[in-house]
Formats: sequence, structure tokens, C-alpha cells
Amino acid sequence: MNSRYTRTLRIVSAIVLCFFTWTFGGVFDIAYAVKASQQAAGNSQQVKSQESKEQKPEEKLEKALNDLEQFLSDTSTDTDTKKGKAKGKKGEIEALDVEMKKQFSATEKKLKDEGLPYEILERHYDFVKKYDNNLNELRNNLDAIEKGKDKKETDTAIEKTKKFLEKVKPPKKHVPLDPNKLPHRTMEPVFTDPREKPEEFTEGKEMKAVSKEQKPVLVASNGSLSGLLSPDTLSSMSLRAEGEAISQNILLAAATPPNTSDLAETIEVKFTPAIQAKAAELGHNPTKIYNWVRNNIEYVPTYGSIQGADYCLQTKQCNDFDTASLLIALLRASGIHSRYVYGTVEIPIEKVNNWIGGFTDSMEALRLLASARIPTKGMTVGGKIEYVRVEHVWVEAWIDYIPSRGARHRTGQGDTWIPLDASFKQYNYTQGIDIKTAVPFDAQSFIDQIQSTATINETEGYVTNVNSLFIQQTMTDYQTQVQNYITQNYPNATVGDVLGKKEIQKQEFSYLLGTLPYKTIVKGSTYASIPDTLRHKLNFNVIKDMYDEIMGTPINITKSLPELAGKKITLNYSPATAQDEAVINSYLPKPHADGTPIQPNELPSSLPSYLINLKPE
Repeated sequence: MNSRYTRTLRIVSAIVLCFFTWTFGGVFDIAYAVKASQQAAGNSQQVKSQESKEQKPEEKLEKALNDLEQFLSDTSTDTDTKKGKAKGKKGEIEALDVEMKKQFSATEKKLKDEGLPYEILERHYDFVKKYDNNLNELRNNLDAIEKGKDKKETDTAIEKTKKFLEKVKPPKKHVPLDPNKLPHRTMEPVFTDPREKPEEFTEGKEMKAVSKEQKPVLVASNGSLSGLLSPDTLSSMSLRAEGEAISQNILLAAATPPNTSDLAETIEVKFTPAIQAKAAELGHNPTKIYNWVRNNIEYVPTYGSIQGADYCLQTKQCNDFDTASLLIALLRASGIHSRYVYGTVEIPIEKVNNWIGGFTDSMEALRLLASARIPTKGMTVGGKIEYVRVEHVWVEAWIDYIPSRGARHRTGQGDTWIPLDASFKQYNYTQGIDIKTAVPFDAQSFIDQIQSTATINETEGYVTNVNSLFIQQTMTDYQTQVQNYITQNYPNATVGDVLGKKEIQKQEFSYLLGTLPYKTIVKGSTYASIPDTLRHKLNFNVIKDMYDEIMGTPINITKSLPELAGKKITLNYSPATAQDEAVINSYLPKPHADGTPIQPNELPSSLPSYLINLKPE
């Protein structure tokens, strides 16, 4: 068998097992697994539609066992009726057992004819033995129901049978839907006060290392700096210090220069072709780079590193961490040293309301920030919220600032760390068409009609027999009504006109201002790379008892979201041993003599998966 065919079989075998499995090696799983397998198969079963019309023995047995459990658990049915039904169901199960034994015999013959290892035959014998043992126990329980001398004795036998059926039934994989506990929803707000002291940010060795390595010269002043800086320098930096109290620390050009880490790639900052192309398009000019990021990336109020620079460039919807990563990536790809700054800032409430979504209710704006786990605090004046303090991330770039303020940057000639925040901006909001009022939709009648024809099991938490044709037709009709309304009343409308739109108030700076567009309460820490504690992560765990003997250890992989952004994650199952691969191969079609590919309709509709062990990769 050639290697190409072998590789194909490994992939096909996993697909076949996932979609066409009919039993999973448990006691009576041979029946109960059928329903789940059919649901998982979905459209793939269409290739075997003719075969699926006639129920297989294991499917019939699954239904018989479900029916038995259902009527034995029915509290509205009296004991004598249950006793009579149990007797009839026992005869049905005995007849199905004959069919199951024929199927087992056919499987045994195939394994021998294919010359498969004896280990596989032992698996088959073990499974058949478990099946027989459990069937015998079920027979005994049904006999006890039939022979019950009085109601008490019969009820005792019924309860024993119900417990047995529950014991051998695989655990349900379906989780009932609770609308109040959706897996993906806006979290409840948790208000955490932002830190306001520098020492509160210096936690962990990495943070301390940064602060030790880079010691800027700071000048605190409550008056004029004319005695410290020359008039020309003051003019070039637009410092109107005469007679004006300056409460912020001024970072002088004499600050410690950057190092190689401020030019390096990180998990978030990758010099991908898209990043390099955008940096080149902007002429590797820091002012143009800042303008483009500020004017094209929409702010999303979330917390922590999620996307990284390249994916932020693709989505153009990013939080402050990811916007900073994109800005840094473009700057570093242009040879400009840059770094993250994490601290606490204070912003007027009306600007916050606009910035995070056009809120008219200030408290709701704060709740949104708190829901995103952004440390947030409303500052009141006269009992009214006037300002908001939030922990925030911005960028510092080592710019050739004097005298052009970065308008003409010479690579390698930086002289000043300049703060840049491309994530903070204001927006223009346009309301869309009120479709709900213009084209009413009777949602309650729609729901009532669906419920009238569907089978709803509130106990189990599922709905079946939903009239999909009615749903599709109703949606199509309403879509047509909306489309006709828009065509007649707004013939030239754009998507933004219909749904409403949000547009960045663009600003094109000819030079870098050298200041942030809000008040800085505290500059907490600077990073060449975002600390791992500020990255969102996904943890993958695949655990099963057999892993200790097959794999040695379970799969346990943790990756940060910036590493995974825009990528696919594949969990593949392959045969655990050569013997398992041999079993799968024996059920798959042989290669075509003329070399043409195997077609889906040639694949088997079922596999005795109790014979096969798989390992995840």
C-alpha cells in the first residue's frame, strides 16, 4: 500500500469514525449510541440515504430500550398496565437479540477472513460478553416484573429495572439551554478601582526589570521651566510654561535611549507581509503611521491582549492593547523603537460616552467598561459623574522629535520618547431606519405557530419536529417586505443608512503633538512586550481513561489568543496502534485499479467502533 493512500486512510478513518459510529464499547451503548451518531452525521448521512430508510438492529434495540424506560417511568400509568407492556417489550427485545447475534457473527467472520490480529478478536469477544451479561440481567429484571405476585413486588421489580436501564445508559451530552446562563454573553459588571500609584503597577520580575533598565530623567515643576530649557527647545515642544502651573512630569530628551527589545518581534508584534506592506505604504513615517492607525481602527471596549497586531490590522476593530500592538508593529517594522505604557488616565464622561459606543446614560457606559473587566471608576462633581478613570494602554515611540516633531523622522536619530494613543478618539453616529416600526413583525404569532406543530420536551430541554419550511417561508416573506419598503422610501440608501453607522472623526496631524488627549493620573509600567498575565488564553484538555496506556499523558495545551488569532485549531483523531489502523483499513474500500479517488458513497455507513481505539492529536 503506497504512503499517499495510507495517509488518506488515516484522515478518512477519523472522519468515518466521527460520523458513522454505531457503538462505543459500553454495556448497552450498542443501542444508545445510535441516536447521537445519527445527529452528528447530519448531511453526511445523505450519501447513504437509501440504507438509512431501513432501521438496523441496533437502532431498533435503541428504540425498544428507550420505550421500555419511558413507560416504566410514566407515573400516570398503573402497575398492571406497565406489567403487560413490559411483557410485550421483552418479546420484542428477544427478537432483536437474534438479529444482533447475527450481526456479531458477521463481524467475527470478517475479522477472521481479514486476518486481523487476535487482539482485535479479543476486543470483539469481550464486547459480546458484556452485551450478553447485560441482556441476561435485563431478562431477569423483566421476568421479575412479569412474575410479581402483587403490586408491591411488581413495583419493586420495576424500580430495579429502571435503575438498571439508567446504569447502562451513556451520560447525556446535551446540555439544556438556560437563557439566563448563555455560554457567550456580556458578563455582569464588576467594578474595580483603577490603580493610582506607580508602585501598584510594578508587580512581578518582568515589570521590575523594565523599570530598572529604563530610568528616564523626570522634572516635576509647579512653575516656569525657562531656567532649565532653552527658549528654542521650549518653542519646539510647545511648552507654554510662563506663568502656568504644570502638574505633569515632563520627559526630557536626555532620557535613557531605548534598547534592541524595543525593535523586536513578540507574540503580538509580528512583521508579517501585511504589516511590512502597510509600513512601507506609509513611508515608514511615524506621523503618517500614527494618523493611519488612529483614523482607521475602531475601538472596542475589552481588556487584555486578544488579537495581536496582524489580526488587528485585518479586523480593524481592536481594544487599546491590540491597537497599541498594531501601532508598535508598524513603528518597529519601520525601524522606530517603541514600547507599551500601562497606566491610569482620566477622561471627561461625555468623551467616554462617545468613545465606547455613543451612550446617553453615563452609568450604562461605566457598566459596559466594568463588564469588560476594565478597572473603572466614575468621578463625581456635585453628585454628577463628570470624569472617568480607567486603566489604559498607550504607546511611547523614540522619535526624532526636535525640531520637526516627527514630521521628518531620521531612522536611528531619535531623541525623545513621545506618547501616542491611537485607540482614543471620537465618533459621529448616524441612526438607521426604524425597521421595527416601519415594517412590523408579529413575533408572538410566529412563535405560537412553531410551538403548535413542534414537539417540546421541557424536562429534557429539547425541541423536535420544528417546521423549518414555515420558518424559512416566514423569514423570506418578511425580508421581501423590508426590501420593498426600503426600495420605495429610500431608493439610494446604503447599508449604513439602513442599519445606522459609526464613523471615526478623523484628524490628520502634520506632526506629533507629544501629549496625550486626556489627563494621565499615573504612568504605571512600560513594556517592550506585553506580560503574559495580560494576555487572554485558551486551554485545551482532552482526557480519557485509556490515555494512560495509549498516550502516556492526556492532551493539555494552553495558547494565548494573540498566538491563535486568525488561525485554525484542529483536533484530529488517528488510530492508537497499528492494530487499530488495520481494523479501519479492513472496513474501507480498496484503492481503485485505475487510480481514481475513493468517493464518499463508497465509505461504510457504520463501523464497530468498540474494536477501535483512537488517540487525539
